[in-house]
Amino acid sequence: MNAPTPKALLYRLAEADMVFWLMPPLIVLLIAGTLAQRWIGLWPAMDMFFGSFIIWAGPIPLPGAYILLGILSLNLTLKFLLKSDWRLQKSGIVLSHLGALILLIGGLITAITARESYMLIPEGQETPYIYSYTQRDLVVFEDQKPVLKLPFNNIKKWDFSALPFEISLQHVCKNCEILKRVETPDYDENINYQAMARFMALRSKPLEAQPENDLTGLQFTISGSDQDGIYIAFDGMPKPIEITAGGKNYTLIFGKTQRALPFSIALTDFVKDSYSGTDMARNYHSDIIVKDGDLEWPVRIKMNEPLRYKGYTFFQSSFEQGRNFETTILAVVENKGRVLPYIGTLIIGIGLLLHLLLTIYNRPKGTKT
Repeated sequence: MNAPTPKALLYRLAEADMVFWLMPPLIVLLIAGTLAQRWIGLWPAMDMFFGSFIIWAGPIPLPGAYILLGILSLNLTLKFLLKSDWRLQKSGIVLSHLGALILLIGGLITAITARESYMLIPEGQETPYIYSYTQRDLVVFEDQKPVLKLPFNNIKKWDFSALPFEISLQHVCKNCEILKRVETPDYDENINYQAMARFMALRSKPLEAQPENDLTGLQFTISGSDQDGIYIAFDGMPKPIEITAGGKNYTLIFGKTQRALPFSIALTDFVKDSYSGTDMARNYHSDIIVKDGDLEWPVRIKMNEPLRYKGYTFFQSSFEQGRNFETTILAVVENKGRVLPYIGTLIIGIGLLLHLLLTIYNRPKGTKT
């Protein structure tokens, strides 16, 4: 039996029935990924089912979303280029295929470039900073100037050779439990514990269903400074680590990856509407002021009414309230391909309308509707 030629293979991949072969595994993938969020959390489920090339069912490799959608995109592209009927009468169908292809391209750009973060703004305060849900960094400042930024997801390649002191990692936990130092089995009063490590120790525990709830931390030894000893650092630690080496002051901060927006947002008022007789939120919104250089304007962000500005979309996600404070939590999505789905949908609509009009126009005279 002769092997198919490259041309024959291309035309086979351009056949319309490829879509029907791909739809069942894509539907199964969608259902499995949605159900898995209940047990493993949103982000792990998205990575496993929707952000991978291969899914392992035990020892058996199965195609992930990237492979299935890649084949679907290739099928639509080849069908559009090789099998489109380029006559005026079929222009509506050709436009509809083009719109579907743009939708898939938009999805690909979103999968590659979209970044999701969050913003915390206490009432009456202003900030330009957003924070990653899942990524952490160890940042080292020299006299308040950042000189080293090390991502936690690349911890095995951390290099401290640029510093005038040495850092040696002892223990790392993706999700930590905080213990009293004196209650740990390996506690030794003769060891030189420094800063918070004098009172606290970190122990690994199972990951949370939602990665943003994990308390990531590490324990390490600093030598060659004026404050040598064992230190710990973890998400949201109340005080940074400060040491002196070579006559210069250094500050070490570990926490979720932080980025600055090209503008800032101030929270003027957070309002929560509760169900009658309960403290359960029925609705809530944030009244903010967007400040971009000399420009300022007020905006209200509601649960289903986000703010879109300069490629960023701000959703009302959650909040924190106490006796004397209110803090809004905004989900921030940066998506460079967000316009393409609108363009693709518009082209599909125009194509279907054009096809309908041409079908009516080309109907033989005397045919009843």
